[in-house]
Amino acid sequence: MTVHIVTDSTADLPGKVIKEFGIKVVPLNIHFGDEVLKDGEDIWSEEFYNRLRNEDLLPNTSQPAPGEFLKVYQQIAKPGDTIISLHISKEMSGTARSAELAAEMLEKDIQVHVIDSRNVSAGLGLIALKAARLAINGALPALIMENIEKWKEQVGVYFTVNSLEYLHRTGRIGKASSLLGGLLNIKPILAIEKGIIVPVEKIRGHFQKVASQIVNHLVERFGSQPLLICFLHTDLPELGLILQKTAESRLVIAESFTNTIGPIVGSHGGPYTLGIVALPSQ
Repeated sequence: MTVHIVTDSTADLPGKVIKEFGIKVVPLNIHFGDEVLKDGEDIWSEEFYNRLRNEDLLPNTSQPAPGEFLKVYQQIAKPGDTIISLHISKEMSGTARSAELAAEMLEKDIQVHVIDSRNVSAGLGLIALKAARLAINGALPALIMENIEKWKEQVGVYFTVNSLEYLHRTGRIGKASSLLGGLLNIKPILAIEKGIIVPVEKIRGHFQKVASQIVNHLVERFGSQPLLICFLHTDLPELGLILQKTAESRLVIAESFTNTIGPIVGSHGGPYTLGIVALPSQ
């Protein structure tokens, strides 16, 4: 019996991590008008952000059809196998529901457990990574899912955006709608809680101050725990480096990687989004 870990392209995991741990990623769709592109198959981050900066047409996104999940499930699993399919918060996307419909169509001798991560981007990705590591080491499905429920409560996601307009326009702004208006020269710090975006605080000043405050929240949350961390940026890696250096000076980092936010999440956050995702490494 093999346990397979499936996630979706909002997880923002680096390609080398996906390959190393055998994680299967189902792409969501980017829409530029009538043009529909699969995230990570038809369009990648660099091209996406070039288009976002240079085109007047703003993108929309949509979840994979159930048939896309069914095809993946049938490709990777054989009778007796278990699939743990871990996805973006249902509060943000219908992706998990598509996976559930696909699971209902699959042969009954393959077990599929669809899990709402209550998260997005590397908040989802780090949970999928830790689940894949357990699966590779031979953990039983029940133990993996028990740990996933624990990690869902532990993961910390803090980020900032250049403008709230993208989140507002695409309907993903959540409780951060309270910050709309009056944000000239002020940067919001946002978080993910219970599957939605919530406001943390507003910072006036240069980016170093924003970076310091993001790290402050992680220190308050995790203290001296060793952490698995993902540093995220869109198209300003130099600002991502400021955030990374600030975190490295104050957090206990057991393992980290840096990644560009993919087209799906980037459609909602907009250009110049940066953040840190952290999960206890043990």
